[in-house]
Amino acid sequence: HGAKQAVVSTQSTGYSITNNLSPSKMGDTKRPRSKTQRSPSSNSLKADRQRSQSKTEAQTPEVEPEPEPIENILPWEIFNKEQLTELLSCTPTEMLPKLCKLLPSPNTHVNLKNSIKADLYLLLLHFSQQQQFSEEQTGALVTLYQHILNMVLGGKELMDLVLETSLLLTGKKELKPGMKLDFYTPDQVSTISEYFSKGVFQHFKLYRFSMLQEQEQTIISLEKIVNTCPPQGSFDPPPLAEAISDHDIETYLNAPPPESPRSEEEIEGEEGEQGTVDLVEEPNPLISMANVQTVLDTVGNDIMDKFTKDMKNKCTEKENQYMNRLSKVKKALD
Repeated sequence: HGAKQAVVSTQSTGYSITNNLSPSKMGDTKRPRSKTQRSPSSNSLKADRQRSQSKTEAQTPEVEPEPEPIENILPWEIFNKEQLTELLSCTPTEMLPKLCKLLPSPNTHVNLKNSIKADLYLLLLHFSQQQQFSEEQTGALVTLYQHILNMVLGGKELMDLVLETSLLLTGKKELKPGMKLDFYTPDQVSTISEYFSKGVFQHFKLYRFSMLQEQEQTIISLEKIVNTCPPQGSFDPPPLAEAISDHDIETYLNAPPPESPRSEEEIEGEEGEQGTVDLVEEPNPLISMANVQTVLDTVGNDIMDKFTKDMKNKCTEKENQYMNRLSKVKKALD
């Protein structure tokens, strides 16, 4: 008899095993082979497949999760959006007191540093109004300006300020991790650079001096001295020993009012009246109207004679001067 071929198929591994069995062997077999029993070759194939699968998994790179985008909060570092909207809608006169409260910059009428700080931010916001910047653009500009002023206070040099500002405005450097000043167009960047050049860059030494120089303070105080009663048993006399008695107070209150002092004119007028009365009562025989008239006539004639002589002399001198001039003119004409 020829050999019979038996085929055992397994669904889990996907391969077939073929065995050549003779009739004598089949008859001698007491227990049939189990369908799930595997040969040594099947175990090696399974191990090879697991190794290849592990290599494939090892070669496949793990995909890292994308980082979540960071919210750019640079425009709201100094002022929030509502505050910027309110400030941009105000005139410079209305904006200044609000800026002093928001910065804050108290006592601007006394503290020069706070006054300068409020004026700088006022000019910056007015510049934003002229350029019609949005709230985000204005907020980012205020944050950049604050960064520049902090560098001035930190003792940085002018070239450091210029380089830092140019890198931030062009987006080549981040002010904070993941946050760039990418709010402006190239024309706006040029306008902002020109504003900084005419301000803090051109007058860098003045800015640094005004911000770092200590202000001289003149302390004006008012002292009030309050006298209190000394403690009992001290060497000072008690207050009642120095008090004014009731008798002195009544005497002072009941005293007649003092007479008002008379002026000199009243005194002279009274003396003149008394002199007139005396003259009327006892006339002086040496003084009469006829004698007074004679004295007046004599004095008047003397004065008139002197005045007449002076006038004649002056007229004669003028006449001689005019005649000399006429004679000179006549000679010149001849």
